[in-house]
Amino acid sequence: MHFVDTHFEEDFYSSEAFNFYFGDARIGVFDIETTGLAPSRSKIVLGGVLTPEADGVRVRQFFSEGAHEETELLDLYTDILDGIDVLFNYNGDRFDIPFVNTRLAAHHRQAAFSECISIDMYRVIRAFSDLRSMLPNLKQKTVENYLGFWNSRKDTISGADSVTLYYEYVASKSPELLNFILLHNCDDLLQLSRVISIFDRLDIHEIMFNIGFPIIAAEYSVLADDIRLSADSLEFSGRYKSLPFDFIVFDEGFRASFDNDAGAFSISIPCLHEKDLIFVDLAAMNADFEILSHDPACASGFLVLKNGRTINHKTVNHLVKLAAKSIMSRFIVQ
Repeated sequence: MHFVDTHFEEDFYSSEAFNFYFGDARIGVFDIETTGLAPSRSKIVLGGVLTPEADGVRVRQFFSEGAHEETELLDLYTDILDGIDVLFNYNGDRFDIPFVNTRLAAHHRQAAFSECISIDMYRVIRAFSDLRSMLPNLKQKTVENYLGFWNSRKDTISGADSVTLYYEYVASKSPELLNFILLHNCDDLLQLSRVISIFDRLDIHEIMFNIGFPIIAAEYSVLADDIRLSADSLEFSGRYKSLPFDFIVFDEGFRASFDNDAGAFSISIPCLHEKDLIFVDLAAMNADFEILSHDPACASGFLVLKNGRTINHKTVNHLVKLAAKSIMSRFIVQ
């Protein structure tokens, strides 16, 4: 097993909107290198993860010297991934995540990623940007070049080249080949961390409404990944960790249920509707939502969540965060 730990003096992407969702979260960017596309007959040979640090970014890479080391690689790699709340990736929902979990199952290990939110930047760009119609494809390198990061990449090989080089390395143990493979993975991580800045050009509030986001209070956190708004209610549900026991709430003007066995929660906030408006009465809720009275969508204590066909995504997401934190505050006190 070969382990590389590298520090880079560059700032991780940050903005007011981005920090609204992820400022309290443990963030990671991850990418794997494999011997093929089918996890049933291929192996993971390199796992990389980038994390923001106070003075830059840190890249850790776990490289397998041979097929016999895959179990050790997976144990070390997933141990780091399991400590992360939000994992940014590129096409990871379709490739990296299921690949890792298939290989874990092959070694009789528990599946990973159940306690984190995956932000697949390929899916984000495909669904919420115009780049699909502007670029020949949405490969990561194509998007990097469009965003002006072409000079930031040092490696010159493709993922397919990486597979070939790996087999050559296993046979020769050439340090030069090893460096090529590590550089390719490292550059993928660094470049993807820079691609995240595309949020400056997108509606991050709409995106988070659709794919979910973490909500963190002290040592407790929930992952809201299913938000639904109807004329009668705002309902959101998802997964959680760290909360100590089951919990049901009916006395705050909304309903909440936390099922510890399933690691799942759901919260329902009653809505009012009149003509084309869907709104909530903040005074009807026994929780501290004072900050929402300053929201541009709030008038006379009524918070407008939807006007006609337009959902106020930022307002809805803010209400979701505050409702979840109101529940978690009970655990913090205890």
